[in-house]
Amino acid sequence: MAIDVDKDGKVGCAYYVAMDETLVLEEDISMGGIEAVDTLLLHVQPTSVIIPNRAPGDLIEFLERDAHRFDDNEESVGEHGAYVLRHLVSAQFDYEAGKEALAKVDLGLSKPDPVEILSWEDEPAQSIGSAAHHKLMRLAESINLKSCRSVGCAGAVLNDLERRRAAEDPSSEEEEGISFLVRSIEMNTSADTLLVSADSLISLQILQSELHPNPQTRSSNSSEPKAKETLSITGLLQALASSAQGKRKLRQMLLRPTTNLALIKERHRSIEVLLRAENGEIAKNMRKLLRKLKNTKTLLLHVRKGVDRVRGQLSIRVGDWKALLRFAMVSAQLQQATHALKGASAVAIFSRICIEINIKRFLHIGDIIIRTIDFQLSKESGHTEILPGASEYLDGLRREFADVCHLLPQLKEYVVQEVPREAVEYIRHCTVMPQLGFLTAVTIDPTTGEGVYHGQNHPEGEWMMCFFSEDVAYYKNQLMLDLDSQYGDLPSRIADEEIEVVMALAAAVLEHEEAILSASELFGELDSLLAFALASEKYNWTAPTMTTSNLIDIVDGRHPLQELLVPSYIPNDCVMAGGRGTGSLEEDRMGTRDRKKTPSPSMLILTGPNNSGKSVYMRQVALIVYLAHTGCYVPASRATIGVTDRILTRIATRETVVNDESAFLVDLKQAAFSMNFATRRSLLLIDEFGKGTTAESGSALFAAYLTYFLDLGMERPKVLAGTHFHEVFENGLLQPGKDLAFAHMDVHLDPEAEDPEEQVTFLYRLLPGRGSSSLGILCAAANGVPSDVINRAKAIVALLDRNESLVEACSDLSEEDKQRLEQAELVARRFLAMQVPSSGHGQGGSGTIRDMLRAVLAPEEVGTLGT
Repeated sequence: MAIDVDKDGKVGCAYYVAMDETLVLEEDISMGGIEAVDTLLLHVQPTSVIIPNRAPGDLIEFLERDAHRFDDNEESVGEHGAYVLRHLVSAQFDYEAGKEALAKVDLGLSKPDPVEILSWEDEPAQSIGSAAHHKLMRLAESINLKSCRSVGCAGAVLNDLERRRAAEDPSSEEEEGISFLVRSIEMNTSADTLLVSADSLISLQILQSELHPNPQTRSSNSSEPKAKETLSITGLLQALASSAQGKRKLRQMLLRPTTNLALIKERHRSIEVLLRAENGEIAKNMRKLLRKLKNTKTLLLHVRKGVDRVRGQLSIRVGDWKALLRFAMVSAQLQQATHALKGASAVAIFSRICIEINIKRFLHIGDIIIRTIDFQLSKESGHTEILPGASEYLDGLRREFADVCHLLPQLKEYVVQEVPREAVEYIRHCTVMPQLGFLTAVTIDPTTGEGVYHGQNHPEGEWMMCFFSEDVAYYKNQLMLDLDSQYGDLPSRIADEEIEVVMALAAAVLEHEEAILSASELFGELDSLLAFALASEKYNWTAPTMTTSNLIDIVDGRHPLQELLVPSYIPNDCVMAGGRGTGSLEEDRMGTRDRKKTPSPSMLILTGPNNSGKSVYMRQVALIVYLAHTGCYVPASRATIGVTDRILTRIATRETVVNDESAFLVDLKQAAFSMNFATRRSLLLIDEFGKGTTAESGSALFAAYLTYFLDLGMERPKVLAGTHFHEVFENGLLQPGKDLAFAHMDVHLDPEAEDPEEQVTFLYRLLPGRGSSSLGILCAAANGVPSDVINRAKAIVALLDRNESLVEACSDLSEEDKQRLEQAELVARRFLAMQVPSSGHGQGGSGTIRDMLRAVLAPEEVGTLGT
């Protein structure tokens, strides 16, 4: 993955997917900055990141936090990040060099050539009429060449692929068969995409991963994921997908929610068909069939890799052929199951499966595999075996070899007849081996390390030793040489012919590669829709109504994750409407405009006690909007969702020990990002903004922050905010009106209850109006804070309610302290009035002084003040 950021914050990105052999370019993101880079890292999850030497310092610092560390000192050993970070010369990120590199990529559907970078002698791509120029013009149909930063990143990726290909050892066997070829070039654009920042993805628990518990797995260079999804939207839905293709497609749909209403409604229709009662058994059978599928891209990579001619062995595992055979059979069954679905004819995905999946083609693929590979014998022998009848020439060689094997006992008898009588007992047997041919085995003499007899005094001369194994030495005599010349190296010829047969089979399968990959993509999409349907059925989700009107109308909405963790969940409604603007591009394109003035507010401020469910409510609204844009059903009784272009949050503050920014500074950066990028179709979640500083400054910032969005008028976004700054409302800084509404979470109070936990009961029900108190002290008491602290807090709150000065109140003495002070003053006065005699050293003088001191200290005060 290559990333480049200019001084104005414009972000360019390109990355290579080895499994798909695809180069992907991201459209340049204006003023994206570090936030955009963070989101791209979450989406792509790269194993290697390259940046130019001229990269900004904040980008380098940000990327180094999660990068591999290769320091030599012992303290850093074992600190492995998510990716390897490398710096390249800035010239490799040049825009013109990137176009030249793209123009030289061979995207032919035949066997692809390695990526070649344009040399100085080649004709530049800018030359009008050149082959490179025509190729670049064709490429411009699928990618936006005006995204200069991303094009430069693509050039850097292609140069790096060329370096990797040149450094690859051709004799090495890589398990995944990665050859660093580019077979396709794609571009991801922000058009028709609901943008969700990296902070929002994590704050809303759309993504929530944890590192693998095994450090060796985390630090390995394998392609296996080093993290797994915990309780999150992605983890929840991916667990319901049946195949690798489905999980991958589902992740793509979740990380790139769309604003294309036609696509969203198409997915909703697909889910509706799968949820029909009459289709229940068919959908269940489809899931069972999809579980049998392996990743076809990996299988085809193994097939394309072919066989190892150097070692003369079949490198395609029999399991891969079995998986391809299963894919062919399952494809035919899935096509038939799709035909059986009621009401599927009007849905695009099902129509494509019925039309594009050619049952005869896939049955033919399965037939040629079945007629070539002997799966039972392969299982017993541990390597790929070819069935009789797959090749007449191979069958002839095998028959000839079988005849030779039958002759081996006779060959031994012939050799025995030719050797002296005393050497007969040392002739063990005759055999034939690949590359070595016919051999005679003789017992080894331990004293000499050679065969006891190896042709001594034989008319034909001594035998030639080839090798020895344990207590047996293998020799060639004249008879063995004659047999070699007559029959040749039969085992090697058989192995070579087996390789030819497997290569022919691989070529026959690869003729249908495009159809197999296309079917795999269709099944991945089908699997993802089945996962959506299963989640909708399992968790009681309903189909939302999508509209171009800029509103959110949710009835009985629920949090899709929180409701799984509690015995019962209280649903709540939400009605909001953003600014009407001057007519958005989306509405103009669809031919609809919302001219009707709506009374629904654009901003809803939540107050109420701690732990009452304000944050959960805000998150559930955002997640319902988000799920609706993925094409999935939503956790609500009914929902009407307007097209939303961004979901921005100021909720959770992500802090790490390597981040030198304070929590308040991080909050301010998130707030600034939302103000710079929010549009009237955006949804903003603001939870307790300003809590990281003093109450006066925090409340002032909070009021000014919300006022900024209210003052946008027709361009104001939809805002959900939660706060405990009640002084904002008491001082009239924010007044309810047609654009601003207050709400609070309901609680039941019982001040007479003895148990603090019973004094407040959270009802988790949203009510209109502002809550009067946050009940922080009651929450503290219910959570085990000592009673002394609680009583002191109550006293301070009472003083504040009476507008009394805390300084004066804290300087006042208690009644007990006043009594002790008065007693101490009385003792001091007595002591000062005491007459001490001038001759205090005489006989009995010390006793007199003690008596005087006892008189100063009244008897009732001795125990309290001491002596």
